[in-house]
Amino acid sequence: MKSTEVYALLKSELGPWFKASGFKRADSFLSWSRPHGELHITVWCQVSRDGWDDYAGSKFVVEFQLAREPIVGAGAKRRQRLASLLTVEQRESARRIENNVISSLKKPPKTHPTLHVSPHVTQWYLAKYDAVAAPYPDGHDLWLRYARPEHVSHWAQFILPLLPGCVSAVEAGG
Repeated sequence: MKSTEVYALLKSELGPWFKASGFKRADSFLSWSRPHGELHITVWCQVSRDGWDDYAGSKFVVEFQLAREPIVGAGAKRRQRLASLLTVEQRESARRIENNVISSLKKPPKTHPTLHVSPHVTQWYLAKYDAVAAPYPDGHDLWLRYARPEHVSHWAQFILPLLPGCVSAVEAGG
């Protein structure tokens, strides 16, 4: 999936909540912003710069920022990723979704170039196909993996009910 496809899908699924909650589309990535007193709360989704892999897929992250300007990454008074705002139970739900994505992946053929760089690179690459066995610890930097549109939709449905609480938590920290 191209990043533009991921952003379009997330926009269609998350956008209505942001609009109904007084957010407007911001300029970079897939981002929304609204005033919060003298500050702005900005929320964005960012697809990994690692790019797309036909076998392992890709991943994205969701970030929240409280800053003077509604600009992604600029002058943040407070900036947090989704995982830092999740409860133990929510992180466990994320792990289940992640493992569902991983279990749907097709491993690359033995001729895949990445498997022939070095033993270290082969081990690193094949680890992408291993289920996440242990619960995510508090503070874990969670990137949401996907390989197909339905994976992105599952993540959007996971994120959607969390948005009000995440936004409130970030705003309260300001």
